[in-house]
Formats: sequence, structure tokens, C-alpha cells
Amino acid sequence: MANTFVTAKQVSALAVALLARSLVLPGTVSRVPATEFAGDNGDTVTIRVPTPSAARTQTTPGTVITYDDLSETPVDVTLAHLYHATRVTDEDMSLKIVDFGAQVTSIQVDAVARGAEDRLAAVMNALPADDATVTGANVAGAVLAARTALGEADVPATDRFLAVAPDFAEQILGLETFSAADSAGDGGDALREAIIGRFRGFTVVESNALTAGTALAYHRSSFAFANRVPVAPESQPKTASAIVGSVGIRQVFQYVPDRLADASVVSTFAGAALVDADRVYKLSLTAES
Repeated sequence: MANTFVTAKQVSALAVALLARSLVLPGTVSRVPATEFAGDNGDTVTIRVPTPSAARTQTTPGTVITYDDLSETPVDVTLAHLYHATRVTDEDMSLKIVDFGAQVTSIQVDAVARGAEDRLAAVMNALPADDATVTGANVAGAVLAARTALGEADVPATDRFLAVAPDFAEQILGLETFSAADSAGDGGDALREAIIGRFRGFTVVESNALTAGTALAYHRSSFAFANRVPVAPESQPKTASAIVGSVGIRQVFQYVPDRLADASVVSTFAGAALVDADRVYKLSLTAES
């Protein structure tokens, strides 16, 4: 007989094994604490980004000094409620479904988890290219130029990522100077599995969520990703929550008598925003003539 419900532990295990696409990007950016989306904030929280200032010099001892005002740039992150709902009839449960987790839950979890990452990918994909002339012949120089641009913007040398679409990854992997990552070994988290190596001071990760032909060089603080697991309904005891590829999801399961079917709903809250455009440099492949 098919399982009537999948526990939180099973949800997590199934999703990790069966996700159609590894969730990479959320692990490379800043995370907004889920607890900030509550009370007066509702579904939107404002990140306050300090505006850099500069030191002054007191040229003559004892002279009046100058006071500078400090300023901040507000960045709003708004959560969207992403879900996948399906009904499984008595006929399906009794005659067709052998493994409810694999045939139903894993598909729903995959859809919702990918949808959450897509919120961040959409922000990245919408950015204009800083260099749209990258080819296989000059890809190394283009990445080096991206490194220089981040350095000139005073971006810290640590926590720098180069997120690449699969076709851009092919160009990177073909470079003799590319330092490939060691074997991931025992099947760790999605980010570690997606790291393909180090290049020009960047941790290079491959993501199918990015538009074909693109790569983004950025610091972790350049983007913000927010995720919150919906609360368990008080009237519905069959509820499970799990973390899937750094995205928290909830599954609610109940019988719908007027449909003679079981309803399964998987959902999450997720949102993303660009925090500092000066800490991002986007590359785009062009057809070689």
C-alpha cells in the first residue's frame, strides 16, 4: 500500500536525491534572517546598506574639524508565497502509486525549491552585461577584468564567487590555468557539489538557473536571499517541514472527502534583491566571428 504521508526526514532525503536541478545560488549570497519577516515588517524587510565615507586630515593641531553626515541606502526584500498543489484520487492511491514520496512529494518539492532559487536567479539574470564580448579566446582576460573591477570597487578578496551557466562553464573548464576542484567525495551540500574550481580568486560555481552564456563575478554581500518556512496549520496535524538545498519548505497533507482524493501542498516563502551593483560584474558570451 502507498504511504499516506511523508515525514520531514523523508521529504529532505527524497528531495536531495531527486532534485532535478541543484540549488546553488542561495548558498553564495547573504541570507536575510527569517525572523525579520514578522510583526510590522510583514512580507517585506528593508536592508540598510551603509554608504562609504572617507577620512579627513587635521592639517593644523587645534583647528576646528569637519563633521560628515552618515547615510544609508535602503534595499527592500519582499517574500512571495511559492507553492505546488496536487490532488491524488483514491484510484491513484489504491491502484497506481507505489511510492508516494518518489512519485508525488519529490516532484512537488523540486518545483517549489527551484522556484525559490529562481527568485534570486531572476535578479541576477536581469542585470545588464558589463562585458558582452566574451569568447573562448578571451574568457581568461574577461574574468581577470572582472577581478580588477571588483578590486577597484574595494570589494573584499574573500567570499568572491563566479557563478556561470553551463555553456560558460565549458569555456572556463577548457582553460589550462583553471584550477579544478577536488572530488566532492561523500555527497555534501548542493553548493559544494556545484563548485567546479578556483580561478582568478573566485570560487567558480555552475548553475542551470542562470541565462545561457552568462557569468557573474560578485561578492557574497552583493545580493540578499530571504526564505521562510510557512507555519504549520493549527487544524492540520499532517504537516512536515524540511530544508532542501538551503531552502526551507513545508508540506501539508489532507483528505478532501467531496473529491475522494488526498490533497498535498508544498510551499515556501522566498525573495531576493540586489544589494550593491558595484560588487557585481556580469560577463556574456558572444558568437565568435
